[in-house]
Amino acid sequence: MSYVIADPEMMTAAAGDLAAIGLNVNEAHMAAAAPTIAVIPAAADEVSTGIAHLFSQHAANYQALAGQAAAFNDQFVQTLNSGLAALTYTEANSAVGLSMLFSLLPPGIQNELQTALHDLVSLAELLILGILVGAIVAAFLFLILYGIVVTSGPGILMHPLQFLQAFGL
Repeated sequence: MSYVIADPEMMTAAAGDLAAIGLNVNEAHMAAAAPTIAVIPAAADEVSTGIAHLFSQHAANYQALAGQAAAFNDQFVQTLNSGLAALTYTEANSAVGLSMLFSLLPPGIQNELQTALHDLVSLAELLILGILVGAIVAAFLFLILYGIVVTSGPGILMHPLQFLQAFGL
């Protein structure tokens, strides 16, 4: 079973970032189109003309592929925005239904549920933070140990006590 967490703010930011990236890449393609498609031969001979024509063909093929990639990017951004709209609509409708159901509960149970949900969210945040800190510490330890082993050669592996004493440890 897989779990997906969709955050509307993150999805909005991602769609905006993807659209901006697409615009920047398209601007770069357009700027490169004219000088690359019409390559001027280095000389007036047949070989130079053939090489220039070959490069121009490659540039034209690249521009065609770049156009397809731009179209895909545009479709992807549209799909992401459509999914975001559907998610927002669904969340709004779910919130209305749950708030109506929640309002039917006695106030004491409402307070207990709110406290339990708050505690659950806090616990989840702590667990995620702990996992992230653990991953960062593990990455730093790996880099430190890898750097020591690689730069020290087999010395640390053969004589770890002497190595640690050299650093006053």
